Amino acid sequence: MSGNQITKSDTKAVEEKKLHPVQFKIGSRQTRYLAQSVVLEEAGSSSLIRAGMMTVGAVIVAFIVWSYFTEVDEVSVSFGEVIPSGQIQTIQHLEGGIVSEILVSEGQIVETGDVLIRLDPAAAYSERAQMKARRAGLLLKAERLRAIGMDRQPDFSIVGKEYAGMVEDQMAIYRVQTGAQDSSRQVLINQIEQSSTELDLLEEKETTLRQQLSIVQDELKMRESLFKQGLSSKVLYLELKREANQAHGDVNKVVQERLKALEEHEEAKNRLAQDVAKSKEEALQEMGGVTQELAQVREAIAKLEDRVKRLEVRAPVRGIVKGLQATTIGGVLAPGATITEIVPLDKELIVETKIATRDVGHMRVGQPVTVKITSFDFSRYGGITGELSAISATTFMNEKEEPYYKGLIALDRSYVGYDPSNNRIMPGMTVQADVTTGKKTLLQYLLKPVYSSVNEAFRER
Repeated sequence: MSGNQITKSDTKAVEEKKLHPVQFKIGSRQTRYLAQSVVLEEAGSSSLIRAGMMTVGAVIVAFIVWSYFTEVDEVSVSFGEVIPSGQIQTIQHLEGGIVSEILVSEGQIVETGDVLIRLDPAAAYSERAQMKARRAGLLLKAERLRAIGMDRQPDFSIVGKEYAGMVEDQMAIYRVQTGAQDSSRQVLINQIEQSSTELDLLEEKETTLRQQLSIVQDELKMRESLFKQGLSSKVLYLELKREANQAHGDVNKVVQERLKALEEHEEAKNRLAQDVAKSKEEALQEMGGVTQELAQVREAIAKLEDRVKRLEVRAPVRGIVKGLQATTIGGVLAPGATITEIVPLDKELIVETKIATRDVGHMRVGQPVTVKITSFDFSRYGGITGELSAISATTFMNEKEEPYYKGLIALDRSYVGYDPSNNRIMPGMTVQADVTTGKKTLLQYLLKPVYSSVNEAFRER
């Protein structure tokens, strides 16, 4: 049998020792030695444990006292971006058009008045030329009507030489109109002259007849006296009386003819005056319509001039180009469409942050804020101190349809680090805003889970 093998007798002996341990007699030497070792052991362990427990207790008490008096900041963390205090300028075009030139790129800094894009001017130039030609035509027409109304020669030098064709047309119309007027007036003038001559003849005839009537009447008186005296025959008397009546009738007839001729003369003069007045009235009435139309055309030209100026879309403020939509030469820009946005650089920068609804109840305007710019390493450059200046009155929704409040933070400076000329912040930079909402002791912070557990205990269903 090998040394590694255990016999049945050995196994039996071990089991008997377990069942029947060795017993020492009281007062024996082994018992005395064992008691002394136990006493020594117990005495040494008790002093070490007591000292250790006192040390631990003192440390715990000191920590509790320290944590009771030591305060830490309560901070609510939110995220946002740097924006200018002035409004972001949205650049749009009223009429739209075809993009012919793009002079800026996304993120480029532009100065006030810099050209951003140019639109194709062909359509605007064509419309403006048409309106200017229409204005020239109306000006020439107005001058023609004034000349007719004032009975003078027109002055068509009020328009440029490029409208010589229009000048010839209006001059031809003027000649036709004045020729027709002169013809109709000449008829009336001839009638007036004819009636005037007739009046002169009738007046002379009336004068002659009256003279003859006077002679006949004188002769009749003499013949009547002789007839009554018996010195003249009755036949001669009656014949002379008939002549007197005939002469009187001739005078009355001439008077009637003269009055009729005078009436015709005055009527011809009135018709001439009415014709002249009518021509002036028609010219003035037509002039009123031309003046009104001319005002509309001038207004349209002013709008077209403004439209031509807007073919060059310029930056209204100094800032950064953001969200450039016009990116294709020859592309069509819809009327009123947004071309780009300009983020002002000359305005004071602030931070717009999204505050969680669970934190807004602890925030107040005026609370201090530490802003960490994600573009700069906080451990190297530090943050920017500021102050919570505004909190929105209601909530907004983010892309995930989660509500949040908007907060505005006024910054103490616009750069990180210690050099104002370097590491300047820019609109659009993302930030983390740590808003200090209050203070509490370290002990309160450590016991918060206990308080929460106690408050929530025995409430489960």
